[in-house]
Amino acid sequence: MSSAAGYITDVSYLPGFYPHLAPVVLRYVAALNRLTPPPATGFRYLELGCGLGRTLTTLAAAEPQGEFIGVDVNQQHTAVAERDIAAGGLTNARVVTADFGALPDDLGSFSFITLHGVYSWVSDDVRARIHGLLERHLAPGGLVLVSYNAMPGWAHLQPIRGILRQYAALRQGDSLQRIRDAIAYLVFIRDKQARYFVDNPRAAAYVDAIRSLDARYLAHEYLNDHWTSFYFADVAATMRRSGLDYVGSLPVHTNFWDLCVLPEFQELFRTSSDRLVAEAHKDFCANTAFRFDVYGRRPAPLPTVEDRLAAADDLCYGLSRPDVSLPHVGNLGIVTSTTQGPLYESLVAFLRGGSRRLSAIVAAEPFAALDRVAVTRAVDVGVATGLFEVTNHPLPVTVPAPDGGVRVVHPFNRTMLASDILSGRPVALASELTGSGTLLADLDAAIVHELVSGDRAGAVERVDARLAAVGRGIERDKKPVTDPAERRALLAEAVAAVEQRIVPNLLRGGILVPR
Repeated sequence: MSSAAGYITDVSYLPGFYPHLAPVVLRYVAALNRLTPPPATGFRYLELGCGLGRTLTTLAAAEPQGEFIGVDVNQQHTAVAERDIAAGGLTNARVVTADFGALPDDLGSFSFITLHGVYSWVSDDVRARIHGLLERHLAPGGLVLVSYNAMPGWAHLQPIRGILRQYAALRQGDSLQRIRDAIAYLVFIRDKQARYFVDNPRAAAYVDAIRSLDARYLAHEYLNDHWTSFYFADVAATMRRSGLDYVGSLPVHTNFWDLCVLPEFQELFRTSSDRLVAEAHKDFCANTAFRFDVYGRRPAPLPTVEDRLAAADDLCYGLSRPDVSLPHVGNLGIVTSTTQGPLYESLVAFLRGGSRRLSAIVAAEPFAALDRVAVTRAVDVGVATGLFEVTNHPLPVTVPAPDGGVRVVHPFNRTMLASDILSGRPVALASELTGSGTLLADLDAAIVHELVSGDRAGAVERVDARLAAVGRGIERDKKPVTDPAERRALLAEAVAAVEQRIVPNLLRGGILVPR
């Protein structure tokens, strides 16, 4: 096994797009928590541990007004990112192959620095270097997104990581083979009712979850030399020593006590005067196992709605889907939320005309006479529960499908559709209107590619040929379909579904346009 500071490098990581890392999302979390976000234009963005660069490149395509730099120690990763940057014509993005202790002296300062899948998987020395980088390179008012394995959610699962790593060390082969052997051993001792699993039924169930995951992910997750889970309070204290204050968290609903803890605990949080203490107790009430936290360097407070409108009114709010209706039920994990009532009815009706800036919403006829704080909170709760979405630019609710077909605008999206077809992983397409990426299942992406690159009448046959070329089957009710006519019929249904549901959404986001 080769490694850099104990990190797995003989197996490439999986490509993936992580929406929480988008500047538009980080800016919204700051505004939601009454803090001034960095500017929406002319910013610099640094991703530490960018992996294969799929988040970095997607965001660079979606935010051409920003400069994006990714850093990763694995040259195989950065080579893939460089290929995508060149193919996508991303003149605002570049990657650096280096560990965190050997970065260029002229790196400069950044409005956004993100670390996903890094903080819990490196040594104490590397984490110290990370904090040094944050101290030197985060601009005043800038934001940091850091994700990490959290306690107490990992308390009953940490022994699994230990036994996997210990058993894998005894096996031969590369990291993929060793993690496969270790998973097989874990399943064996679970099925034979090893006492640990008898006493920890949730850990026993967790074995089935991890055995279904990609071996490349499992190798990076469990076999590197350093793996740590943290209490929120410890991370917050370390960030504070680096001059960073806690801003908020993701997903958005985790910024609302009543959306992430059960009703019997909610009064405790409403009366708490210390946000950091409340966050720590919230993790116990919710048994949090993973956190996406946002920190900032001296962000200016926004105590009133008027202050928020002055500092962050370039964000737009709209319906998350054209068919949303009330009551809206959102499953947020611990809490199932039901959003309804006259105020939400008015908001949904108003936003059916398209997304709007917050200033336009609070000043509109249905809301001008209402308390601005109440209207703003309703908008934010709607975002948290999935009723509304936040974007960089106003979006229409629907865009009619053109009669003459569609085409892809950005060369990056054309590259993704052509290169990631039927990879087994979701495909991310960049939208300048949303400031983020839209994820498509790989079969849906293959269908979109055929719809934009050829005659619609032959799309089913071309998708079928692509599936056959990669040895990919079609299933109905989890059973393989072997009859060619039934297979074509199922693919025809899939093509129709993409045309009805996915193409209109891609048109809405400007990812596709009429031919």
